Amino acid sequence: MTIVGLKEYVMYKQATVAFNKNILMKTNTQAQNRYGVPIAIVVAGLLIAGAVFWTGSSGSVASNTAEDIKGGQPSSHPAQAGGFRMPDETDHVRGNPDAKIVVVEFSDFECPFCGRLHPTLTRVVEENDDVAWVYRHFPLNSHTNAFSAAVASECIDQAGGNDVFWDFADTAFANQRQLGDRFYRGFVQEAGIDAGVFEICLNNKAVAEGVQQDLDEVIAVGGRGTPYVVVVTPTGKLMPFSGALSFEQVMNVIEQARNN
Repeated sequence: MTIVGLKEYVMYKQATVAFNKNILMKTNTQAQNRYGVPIAIVVAGLLIAGAVFWTGSSGSVASNTAEDIKGGQPSSHPAQAGGFRMPDETDHVRGNPDAKIVVVEFSDFECPFCGRLHPTLTRVVEENDDVAWVYRHFPLNSHTNAFSAAVASECIDQAGGNDVFWDFADTAFANQRQLGDRFYRGFVQEAGIDAGVFEICLNNKAVAEGVQQDLDEVIAVGGRGTPYVVVVTPTGKLMPFSGALSFEQVMNVIEQARNN
């Protein structure tokens, strides 16, 4: 199966979880009505963007719905603990694997807001040894190459390992407009990965199903836009946020996690 053929299979799978456009339009309208005016409310919202509001064992941060609505528009969708898979050995991890705080990002390689958050989270784990970063997939239907890029990344991980996966992620976010078959195969060649092994992996439907599982999970836990992030505290509490928050805002959440 080529990546083109894979896309046909993926389109069928994604249809089962596709976002309803009417719901998205309603969400967008609600977000704009609530936060769009007056300007003073917007300013106040930015000042408390890192604040955490607890509800039982989970919490939510003033967040941004991103890609399919409008980047920077706030919304509130607390993570549902029952549908969330805690980080384990099957995940792609950057940073200290023994860190007490884990930032689980559900991301889309073609999403511009994910592209903005990527260097921010890179800096977070580089500067904080108690924080690890886990990458999971949230490819949106509106992005033609998002699902194929996710599948390619999984095949690159299988053939090259965790470090090469993260090299691909860095390269993909730095070259989002180049995503596609040629880009994937070019990266595989430069990384020294066996092209035959890579092609065999692309033909394995289980890989696409694994990406689909991530997508099902993030929707189940409350993700409504990309990127969607769940910060797992040392005591196992979940602190979600959505959107391309700044380094300072993310660190505000991390500080809250350290105390929970």
